[in-house]
Amino acid sequence: MINYIKLIVLKALFLIIATSALAQPQADSSLYSEAREAIDRREKMPDLLAKSVDSGDIDMVRLWGLMGEDACAAIRPYLESSDAVKIKALEGLAYCGGTGAPDRPLELAAESENHDVRKAALEALGFVVPETHRYRHIDIVADTLRSDASDDTKASALYGLMQNITYAGLSPQELRRLDLSYILDAAQKPGRLGFESAYFLIRLQGLASVFSAPQVEKALAADVPVGQRYLLARLAGQLGSDMTDPLIALAGGRASGNAENRRVAISAVRALGGMSDPKSRTFLMTLLLSADSEFKHLAITALAARPDADAIVQERLWDFVEDESPWVAVTALRSLVRLEDPGVLDVAERWLAGDDYYRAFVALGMLAQTEEGRAKLQAYAAAHPDTVRGREAAIALDPSIEAATSPRDTPKRSLVQSYRGRQLILQTSRGLVCILPSAEAPYAAANFMLLADSGKMDGMLWHRVIPGFVAQAGQSEDRSLVSWGSIREEWSAEGHKPGTVGLATAGRDTGGTQFFINLENNRHLDGRYTVFGRVAQGMDVAYSLREGDRIEKAWTAKAEAAACS
Repeated sequence: MINYIKLIVLKALFLIIATSALAQPQADSSLYSEAREAIDRREKMPDLLAKSVDSGDIDMVRLWGLMGEDACAAIRPYLESSDAVKIKALEGLAYCGGTGAPDRPLELAAESENHDVRKAALEALGFVVPETHRYRHIDIVADTLRSDASDDTKASALYGLMQNITYAGLSPQELRRLDLSYILDAAQKPGRLGFESAYFLIRLQGLASVFSAPQVEKALAADVPVGQRYLLARLAGQLGSDMTDPLIALAGGRASGNAENRRVAISAVRALGGMSDPKSRTFLMTLLLSADSEFKHLAITALAARPDADAIVQERLWDFVEDESPWVAVTALRSLVRLEDPGVLDVAERWLAGDDYYRAFVALGMLAQTEEGRAKLQAYAAAHPDTVRGREAAIALDPSIEAATSPRDTPKRSLVQSYRGRQLILQTSRGLVCILPSAEAPYAAANFMLLADSGKMDGMLWHRVIPGFVAQAGQSEDRSLVSWGSIREEWSAEGHKPGTVGLATAGRDTGGTQFFINLENNRHLDGRYTVFGRVAQGMDVAYSLREGDRIEKAWTAKAEAAACS
């Protein structure tokens, strides 16, 4: 009897080990390395995929989707495999953008009896359902929300639909059968369903047609995590002047000394940009007197975006064009572009020719917005063909030039492995930021580690800082970076949460030297931009970054010896 029990135990242990082996990539095997290298080179080799799966590495079905739409055909047959493989196939189809045959994923999302398969299908629908089939997707989500499915399944349903509609600008009237009041109620609860509900709502337009101010004010008063409150404050901006007082109250948190209150205050000030009442306008005008450059920037941006932006606002913005903060000065001139002030062109042309590279870079985008400005850019590009600014002037006129880079060769395995256990250290104008590379994106991480170790990140601008969104760096007047080349996407389940570091691109597989730190949850970037690391230390520095700041020096170091440890 004892021997029989031992045999049962041994069999159980064997099954656990075997299942674990199937679930994990064989990171140290030569076959795994060969497959990863083929994926990075975008060599579509179905035999290699089949061989990997036969060896137990079912995660390769997911990774195969990184190769693009042509890889979808090799992935679809795995939708008829075991449940574990089905899940990987659904994730792979989301990566490859397989919108040509959405029927099977739609069926699995609606009918699968396996909880994990259904969740994977619901999330994959965000990337595999074309607009022509969106009505079916909406119906499945509506049925899921009305069912007795778990909160986690409902959250997956909302996440998938958010991804599908995130850039569509849909109104409530276009989401038939979806109970938006239920979603607003769910958004007031802690947990994943609460967060996904709030995030879904901010991707919609015209919510004032279905929600009342008391409903949204009640949501703002709910006891929820800061990331959720940030989203609900953004939502409140759609309700008009009825939400002015609650938003001004939230904006008061900027001076509390509490980092979480400050994050919500950023969202509240941004939301006031959609108002048109005198009280919120006066509040924003008062914010212009703030010594805090971040909230000056936010107030200027909000004032210029408002329906009641007039000559008084225009005149006030000119007071900041020569502000001591480069970011505030640039924001003021950008806002005057939005207000179609003709005086902008002369300043932008002067900035383009000046010594300050940050102002010159921003001036390019301003000049590209008018016929007269484009003519000035054309003349500048022709007169400075062999300079970084001349090339960027050409890109401002024709953005497709930026995406037309040659891909970099897949780095040697030894180089990629040499960066394991190291951190990327950035000495910025505001302090140190230490970035821990992601094992899920070894090639993208190695690209930036190599940039740092070769001195190519030294002097890079933080050229795009959007409070409540991202701090992005990578612009440089180093001519050699023009020929650095592009790298490929390495999407993973690691989402764009605060502190994660993403690869900036101008389209699929066009990343190179630019990256960004997520300052908030940016779920709509999942599956569109690679996460190649996370801030291990220095997130307070990341939040304090201002446009025009620089990476003074960058290097890599073993994690235990890193300057931030």
